[in-house]
Amino acid sequence: MKAASLANTTSTFISRLTIALIAGALTITGLGLVAAPDLRAETPPDQIRAAGAIPLTTELLDKMDKFLKDLGTDDAAKAEFVAVAKNPSFFALETWGSAIAAKCPKAVAFFKASGLTPDEFARGIFAIMAVDKIDELAKSEHKTVKANADFVAANQDRADETFGAFLMLGP
Repeated sequence: MKAASLANTTSTFISRLTIALIAGALTITGLGLVAAPDLRAETPPDQIRAAGAIPLTTELLDKMDKFLKDLGTDDAAKAEFVAVAKNPSFFALETWGSAIAAKCPKAVAFFKASGLTPDEFARGIFAIMAVDKIDELAKSEHKTVKANADFVAANQDRADETFGAFLMLGP
């Protein structure tokens, strides 16, 4: 009988601890993949409020577009509007329209000429923004939120154009 030579045999040695760690990591990863759909964060209530703040219609977008186009022709009105509209302390659904109405008299004249109030404009912009960035709102049980999500989906280019025109006002 020949004794086995250590040089001729190879042996793979994985400790029990290493095997346990690998098994644990795979188990945790597997559970994470299974549970991931249930761990999704709920849509914040303020985003749901914003998405359903006003029914989005082509008539509303027409008025918003007219306001944005007309405002762009007056540098002074545009400057006062942008100073307030882009100010983070005023950029909330509940305060934005009233801040514009109180601090932007030149812009308010353009709102009136467009058949729109600052509050309606704010609600429209916030609704477009919310529905456009949160896909789950298309499945909302809230009637206006769902209708707005459907409207933006059907009129994506138009909604993007209006929202883009608003963003382009900035400095």
